[in-house]
Amino acid sequence: MKLSRKIIAAGLLASVAACAPKTPPPSPPPPPPVAIVIPPRPLPPGNASLTQILPGRGMDGRFVTANSNISGDRAFWQLKIALNVAAIGCRGTEEATLVSAYNNIIKTHAKVIKSTEKTVITDLGKANKSNGIKERDRLSTQLFNYFAQPPAQRAFCTRANEVAQLVSSTPTAQVIAQSPTELARLDQPFLDFYEAYAQYQLDAAAWDAKYAPPPAIMTAPAAPATAYGPATPTTTPASTPPASNPGA
Repeated sequence: MKLSRKIIAAGLLASVAACAPKTPPPSPPPPPPVAIVIPPRPLPPGNASLTQILPGRGMDGRFVTANSNISGDRAFWQLKIALNVAAIGCRGTEEATLVSAYNNIIKTHAKVIKSTEKTVITDLGKANKSNGIKERDRLSTQLFNYFAQPPAQRAFCTRANEVAQLVSSTPTAQVIAQSPTELARLDQPFLDFYEAYAQYQLDAAAWDAKYAPPPAIMTAPAAPATAYGPATPTTTPASTPPASNPGA
């Protein structure tokens, strides 16, 4: 009898153990947090200013500059100014050969330099109803500043050295005819810079849209509340009756 009770008790214990809830396996550790890496904001090419103003584009999609579609004497005159800027300002490995070629241009093509400048002055004078001197000086300053733009200088100096060698060795009778092509070559580094800057503007706008914090909303301070209380009654003094005239 005792043996059967022990068997029954053991069976009950085994049954209870079988029905007891199992301990769940430990949860896996949470994944490490994903670091959000914000790339640096794009910078202007060539250390250019953040407020660089680009020229407009023509019908062909290219930027229009003071050297676009220039031909004849005017092209040679502007070409000479570009090479003058390069000879003064370029101080890289090309300096010696560039300066030597420019000095040879001044000597070899002296008559063309003089005649083309005279033509430019005459044309500017007719267009502005003046003697053209002031307009020539203004255009010269504009071109000097254009060709001296720092962001494009390294590429411009390399190109100016190549063009100077060609112009220096070109027969005087052919320099005017070839000037539009060489002027366009000198202008290309600046067009390349403008294109790079336009792309920077697009990249910076995309970065701002994705990463820049929203602008703070400025609210005007609330006007002070005006306290409205009971109106203070205004007492009108009683009119004083006129004094009696004792002699009446």
